[in-house]
Amino acid sequence: MTTTDPNELRNAIRGLLESKKIRTFIGWEQGSNAFRSRPLFLRSPDEVGNEIFSPACTPCLVRMIIEDLRYPLDKPDDKRPLGIALRGCDDKGVIELIKDRRIKREEVMIVGVDCPGTVDWTKAKKLIKDRKISTDDIVNGRLIWKDRGIAIATPSGEISLEREKILMSKCLDCEGHTPRIYDVLIGKEDTKRIPAEPPKEVRELEARSPDEKYEFWDDVFSRCIRCYACRNICTYCHCEECAVDPTTLAIAADSIAADKANRPEWVGRDSTDSSNGFYLITRAYHGTGRCISCEECDRACPMRLPLRLLNRKVRKDAKELFDYDAGKSVEDKPLLSETCDNDPGGFIW
Repeated sequence: MTTTDPNELRNAIRGLLESKKIRTFIGWEQGSNAFRSRPLFLRSPDEVGNEIFSPACTPCLVRMIIEDLRYPLDKPDDKRPLGIALRGCDDKGVIELIKDRRIKREEVMIVGVDCPGTVDWTKAKKLIKDRKISTDDIVNGRLIWKDRGIAIATPSGEISLEREKILMSKCLDCEGHTPRIYDVLIGKEDTKRIPAEPPKEVRELEARSPDEKYEFWDDVFSRCIRCYACRNICTYCHCEECAVDPTTLAIAADSIAADKANRPEWVGRDSTDSSNGFYLITRAYHGTGRCISCEECDRACPMRLPLRLLNRKVRKDAKELFDYDAGKSVEDKPLLSETCDNDPGGFIW
């Protein structure tokens, strides 16, 4: 059950826009059915009213900050902060952007909310089929948090849903419901933050034999279509030039043919197992110390690849080898920016 009152959240957003303390506010609005939502951009108090806060608010809004850096939502000379709603898992992405010096803390106005967990649409589709939930209830109902789970509120009553069968994997391993950093908090702060244990699915994968691991990942890599959806939704992929996508390398308007032909290409665009593996593994290691396990890559992938396993494995190794948690504090230095005497490195020294 959440302690965030939607009306209080609405009033807070309206107040920030009326006082002109922010240039735009980013939240969520209802999507195509009760289980889905999409980012909402509010620029004036008159637009307030369509925002929602419910178990359907699955998208991580941190990516919108990166998009604002590339394609400004407002006029370049408007230096007011960008307003954004953040949950207990999302703020880690903002912390990493601050540490990477992509944004300054004062450039974002954070409205914290108390989130007990959001739905996984892939799981929801299976549950809808198994429970034979009607189309009318799916389209016209709305999701609500209950004391021990989630329910669909419909005109004919509430339909209870099993928490374990519908929540995102990250929500089942939740570290805390409210953000660590915020300017306004709607609801009660979650002071019982629990350090996340390595996910069971990662431990099970590590326990497999080398041949079993190769077979598993070979199947995953073979199904990748290199659409780059995982990169384009990621909260840590903010490089202007992507090392694993040659199409993003900077070419000036006056570049000659030789410049374009000779630009470095670390990995091809072909969808072979080797190229796909190079792309996905390189991207995962590029995110070492910055991946916050938001699982947006899993959610965006049209082929339903379990990319969270790759990223969670790297995050688990960073914790075990260097005692580093991504997004824990803005005071921490980026993982790969410093060395310590007790870092494992016998093979170097």
